[in-house]
Amino acid sequence: MRRKRDKRIHVKMDQPGRSLRKDVFIDKADISGERKGQNVDSSSFKNIVKVKVVLVGDSGVGKTCLATRFVEGTYKSERTTSLAVTFLQKEVDLKDHTILFQIWDTAGQERYRSLVPVYLRGAKAALLVYDATNLSSFGDISDWLKQLHQNCPQDIKIVLVAAKCDLPSAVPAVAAEEFAKKNRMIFMETSSKTGFNVDNVFTKLASVLIIKEEDDIKNVLDLTNVHNTKKKQCCSS
Repeated sequence: MRRKRDKRIHVKMDQPGRSLRKDVFIDKADISGERKGQNVDSSSFKNIVKVKVVLVGDSGVGKTCLATRFVEGTYKSERTTSLAVTFLQKEVDLKDHTILFQIWDTAGQERYRSLVPVYLRGAKAALLVYDATNLSSFGDISDWLKQLHQNCPQDIKIVLVAAKCDLPSAVPAVAAEEFAKKNRMIFMETSSKTGFNVDNVFTKLASVLIIKEEDDIKNVLDLTNVHNTKKKQCCSS
């Protein structure tokens, strides 16, 4: 007897506070509306935007803790050093959009510096992280910013992140704000230990990216309208 073909699609889905690790099945008939002749309301499906976001900064500033706190909602007090790069994912719902953050946590150690440019390519956003208790890590952010400008798209969105703000700071917030303003970046203070502002960093980033996407679509539509208008004028003459 001929085996009935399975119409299900194997996909990955996210859960709040978790990376994309849960396997589920979606039936094609449910998506297309074939089942029972039902029509699917397309308005119920959100616009999913995939965003590659890279975390850069010196070793030990708290990049991995920041990413882990955001994705898994946990904090590990013991210090762990990332290998060349660690990859995590999480979705953020905002308005009628879903931003799928594909997070690349790069190692800040000197022996991995030559590999960093490879991981930065194609990034739409970046978190430039320094340790608020370590003045030296703040002094190095200019070099990391240069790396971003050299290897990422010109319109990359960057957030300057002060980590470990639950501890006494060695870096004046005013100095960080001025640096961020001068380089057209967003500045935010965070604590992965307490969770302070961690989610807000990614929510703010998502908001900026959605505005950019909507502006890009508007520009394309405007250019299309101009082209169509010129074409009509040409034909009428």
